[in-house]
This record gives sequence, structure tokens and C-alpha cells, in this order.
Amino acid sequence: MTEDWLREARTRLLDRPEPGGWIGIVVKAIDARAHELAGASAHTPPHYLLGAWAPGTDGLYPRLPEFAAIASPDGVRALRELFVHLPAGARIHLADERVADAALLAEMVLVCDRNLEDWQREALERFALERRAALRVEIAQRYTDHEGGFERFRDHLFNGDR
Repeated sequence: MTEDWLREARTRLLDRPEPGGWIGIVVKAIDARAHELAGASAHTPPHYLLGAWAPGTDGLYPRLPEFAAIASPDGVRALRELFVHLPAGARIHLADERVADAALLAEMVLVCDRNLEDWQREALERFALERRAALRVEIAQRYTDHEGGFERFRDHLFNGDR
């Protein structure tokens, strides 16, 4: 049975994005850990976020995915969950966090999944905060408000007095 879904999934995975193809992501959001649950020691498996964006009729992808979910205990189960949510026959390219917003998936799951345990909520909130902080660092490194032409104009306008 496991081999059947995996064999079918392989025929639907795209090596690269193509017109009409979906964009998806599966990313580990919560590491396996030992902690207290209901007064007892427990070991919980890793948890993965997954989601997919359907192509629009104009070829563009919307900001919000068609779905976001959380799955465990491993990446294979998360991939299977991704395919459960896709329309039959939909082809998909699995992207990484350079393309797909994993923090957005975490925020969607936090808002929409009533079955999350407190420890899952805390871990997903931390995951989203860490990803947003990393994004702010990347923005600060890649972009600037320093523009030579404007600075010369401003200096000329104020005769260097600011």
C-alpha cells in the first residue's frame, strides 16, 4: 500500500516549475524531543509543515497557499499528507524556503488547527518568529536605502548642511 502512493507521487513530482504545476513545500518545523505531557515524560517525533500553491489562470501564484498542514512522524508521512491535500492528478514542484514561505504556513496552522497541543503551538510560534527574524536579516543585507543620485541631490539641496 505504501509503495502505491509513493509510485503515483513520483509521477506527479516535477523537477522544475512548469506552467499549470503547483508549488509545494515540506519543511521540518519541530524537532523530536522529550518533554512533560500531562505530568508524564513523553517523546514526540519531529513535525513537518506542508503546503501548496495552485497556479492561477494568469500563471501567477497567490500569496496564500491552497492549504497548510502539520504532519509527523517523518518526512515521508509529511509528503504523503501533501499529496492527500492535492487535487487528483495535480503535478507539483517541491520548492524550498527561498521560494515558499514556511513561516506563513506555521501562522496558518496556528490560526486554523484547533487540535494543536500547547507545546506544538509554542514550537510553531518559535519557528515562525525565527524564520521572520532570518528574513529581516536577509532584507537588511540585500537591500539598502543608500542611493547615490538621491544623496547627491539632497546634499546639493541642503548645501551639505543637515
